[in-house]
Order: sequence, then C-alpha cells, then structure tokens
Amino acid sequence: MQEYHQSTEPLTFEKVWAMFQETRQSMNQTDKQIKETDKQIKELGKQIGGLANKFGSFNEGLVMPSLHKILLEKFNCNEAFENYTYKNNGDILEIDMLGIAEDATYIIEIKSHFRDEAIEQIIREAAQFRKFSKYSKDKKIFCFLAATHYKDEEQKKVLNEGIYFISISDDVAKLKVPKNFKPKEW
Repeated sequence: MQEYHQSTEPLTFEKVWAMFQETRQSMNQTDKQIKETDKQIKELGKQIGGLANKFGSFNEGLVMPSLHKILLEKFNCNEAFENYTYKNNGDILEIDMLGIAEDATYIIEIKSHFRDEAIEQIIREAAQFRKFSKYSKDKKIFCFLAATHYKDEEQKKVLNEGIYFISISDDVAKLKVPKNFKPKEW
C-alpha cells in the first residue's frame, strides 16, 4: 500500500494550476486513446462481418454441386439456378438455389448456422416467388433449408413446417427427411 505524506510546502495557486494542467493533459491523451480504440473496434467489427459473409458464400459454393445433384436426380428438375434473383416493380427476391421441374419448383435457402428466422425467410420467399415469378405458374412450390450447423430440435422445427431439410457436412449435402415426411406446398 502506498503511503501519502503531507508536504510541508504550502500549496500555491501556481502549484495547483500546474497540477490541473497535468491532469487535463493526461485526460486529453486518454480521450484520444479511447477514440482510437473505438475506431479500431468499429473497423474490426466490419472485418468480422465481412468474414462472416465470405464464409457464408464459401459454404454455399462448396455445397452447390451436391444440391444440383439432389434437385436433378431426386426431384427430377430439368433446370437449377444458383443465386436466383428476380426483380419486380422495385421488389427484389433473392434465392440461393432454385430447381425447376415439369410440375414443381423447389426453393433452397442455404445457411452456415441455422437460426429460426431462416424458416420465416424461406416462407416469405415462397410467397413472393408465387406472386412474381414465371416459374411458379401452375406449379407446386416446395421449400428446402440447408444448414451446416444446426441442432436436432431445429431440424425438427423445419420438418414440422413442411420444409425439406438438407444437412451439409464435408462439402456434401444430404437430404434428411423421415420416410413419413409430408412436404408443405406453397
């Protein structure tokens, strides 16, 4: 513990003013350091966000060949589009992958980390797709959620909504639905 000794010299205005100036200078330096640290934290946040987006794109790119195979072989699609974008009257619909068969259209949303919002997102996409796209005319629309990281209970939520579930591991997509699964048509 540090001991404090009272000085025998009397405090003068000049001494108090000098101590005040030192304190103010020290506080100004601290403020500058805090502002610089805040700037660095904000930049780091941007970089982390950019990395997360790149990981998502990387994840999508790795799994696309497996998804093509599922759509073409298991669901008889004659066409499959990656990163399908549709614009109508200023509204933009973006779908990770779209499969087109004679009697049905398949919408796939790919997530590296599953979140409950993904279910709401794909349901909105199906509704928008039905409303706007030429590929939805007189066709059934089915939805798929593909995820790398998910919990079993999350997979069950997806299936309970009538959405196909695809697990992604080792760059391979596997359709994971029980035999009695009944997909919902949008």
